Amino acid sequence: MRQVERMRVARVARVGRQGGEPDPGETGGADSAPLEEGRVVSHFGLNVEVADGSGGRFRCAVREALLEDPVCGDRVMWQRVGEDQGVIVAVCERTSQLRRPGPYQRLLTVAANVDRIVVVAAGGNLNAGLLDRYLAAARKAEIAPLVVVNKWDQVTDPAADEAELAPYGRMGYPVFRVSALLGQGLEPLEAALQGVTSVFVGESGVGKSSLINCWIQDEVFRTAAIHAGSGQGRHATTTARLYRFPGGGWLIDSPGVREFGLHGVTREEVPGLFVDMRPHLGHCRFSDCRHLREPGCALRAAVESGEVAAARLASMLRLMESVAPKNPFM
Repeated sequence: MRQVERMRVARVARVGRQGGEPDPGETGGADSAPLEEGRVVSHFGLNVEVADGSGGRFRCAVREALLEDPVCGDRVMWQRVGEDQGVIVAVCERTSQLRRPGPYQRLLTVAANVDRIVVVAAGGNLNAGLLDRYLAAARKAEIAPLVVVNKWDQVTDPAADEAELAPYGRMGYPVFRVSALLGQGLEPLEAALQGVTSVFVGESGVGKSSLINCWIQDEVFRTAAIHAGSGQGRHATTTARLYRFPGGGWLIDSPGVREFGLHGVTREEVPGLFVDMRPHLGHCRFSDCRHLREPGCALRAAVESGEVAAARLASMLRLMESVAPKNPFM
């Protein structure tokens, strides 16, 4: 609300300097309308779709003076300017945000005000490296993660998949084995999603949208029909979108990615983002151990003793190589 008041003062001052009344095109005719709090459903083109407290949907313009661009999941203060239109005048303070590096050295905010990151993988084709990146990002953002393995009905070698998933269960991550196609294993997952805002992330084709369709299928179809004529369709695959979860809570469907980079993390910080590595950190013979071939490496010793899976150490080292070191000479 402080940002709203600052914007009002700035607008009055600007009008006073210029003389006359505010330009209706600038204010959108919204100055006389009461402020309302809403939730950003999706951001597409120059417009933002906002849900009000009653579930109504409004296409809103965005004031240029905003300090932060609204993203899916944001709570915003907005004013109505028509039957189904409005203008966003402020973005409320975020409780959390999931971010990743984007093209042209830009930082992209995937979703805001998220309580849980749901990392979706495909059974029989688990991308452990990407899974580890998401779990590291969740720990960095202090957002609780859980792992969902979809298409479990198509797994031909369950023992091999269970062996890959075992380390995550031992680390305390909830792991759900489901089939969106057959509706199997969804009840425990549904219980974990009640009453919170969850963002579904993962590769394209793993079935994130199919899972969400299991609970809000009618809304997905209605959204597709509304936007098909304007060329703004396929929100489930092109831009993040927020849906109300039956019984309470929200689901955010995010675009599939091939890679997920970490931001604001140095090479030295990466081991601390791997839960199973933390008990062994600080016990290497050398304080600048890179955990490669140095003698007295506590992490490699943990692998040899069976306390840490070799694949987990290899994944951590790959992630360390992908981020910049704090020490440029490392």
